[in-house]
Amino acid sequence: MNKSVIALVVVAAAAGGALYYANGQAENAIKQQIAQANQSYRDVADSGLMPQIELNYKDVSANVLTSSYSISGLEVSFGEMGTVATVDLITAKGVKPQGLADKGSMQMIGAKAAPAVLQMLPPQASAFLQSVALHGDYSYEYQADGQLLFSQQTRINDEFSLGYDFTLAQMQQFWQYARELSELPPEQQQELVGDDAYMEQMLAKLVTGALSKGTVTIENNGFIERTVAMAAEQGQAPDLDTIKGMALMNIAMLEPLPQSMKDSLTAFVNNPGKLELSFNFAEPLQFEKLYTGEPIAGLDTPEAIIEYANLQLKAN
Repeated sequence: MNKSVIALVVVAAAAGGALYYANGQAENAIKQQIAQANQSYRDVADSGLMPQIELNYKDVSANVLTSSYSISGLEVSFGEMGTVATVDLITAKGVKPQGLADKGSMQMIGAKAAPAVLQMLPPQASAFLQSVALHGDYSYEYQADGQLLFSQQTRINDEFSLGYDFTLAQMQQFWQYARELSELPPEQQQELVGDDAYMEQMLAKLVTGALSKGTVTIENNGFIERTVAMAAEQGQAPDLDTIKGMALMNIAMLEPLPQSMKDSLTAFVNNPGKLELSFNFAEPLQFEKLYTGEPIAGLDTPEAIIEYANLQLKAN
């Protein structure tokens, strides 16, 4: 074996060892953060403000090369009830163990109610909840021009989903503050989160931003019908036809809404499939004005607001 090949083997082995070590360090950092979270929950519980919450897991894995991390077999315990919820898998990409990346995503698979919760419900409600698994996808991206993009979709089995995409503007101050906070040691972060001054500072940075545009989408594939049928069988709600009739009457009475929006709502009620609400403000809507309640010139009627926001509603 010539010297160049030997050198390559040595370099590859060293790189592999370094990667293995880095992954192990990242995994330990995640475990440490979970342990610190549990300790903070214990501190709050000891003060009598809330019951004990504890997080347990089966495995933690990390790959610093791809900036991907995962926690499998997560269990959430609540006081004397024990385990109240389980999550099959949580994965995160583009996330720093200590720091804030400008782009990241997270996925949650298989969140379910535990037997301790199911046993507290009537048999039919328990069977219904047992058939439900919650999944979620979340992503964000901070851009150099100060825009912050948020996207999230929450799904129930393959029967229902609620998703949104928001674009925020002028988020430079908020993002810088969040980045500085994320770089602090975990212990110091825990102290700040419990400090009222921290919330005031965070809010002060947040209100410098604005809402630019967004979309909210509902997709139903039988879940609404199944839920209403279960509730009606329990005597907790009217049947689906009665609810539809009441909803259609309410839609007809919504005078400020354009007829096109009423038509979309009517179509969704009659056939609950997909409903999408979108908006795109002529000028970004300042959070500070929303927070202080300051009137916005020219937006004193529902019609003016709909036009300013370029509000659109589409069904199916």
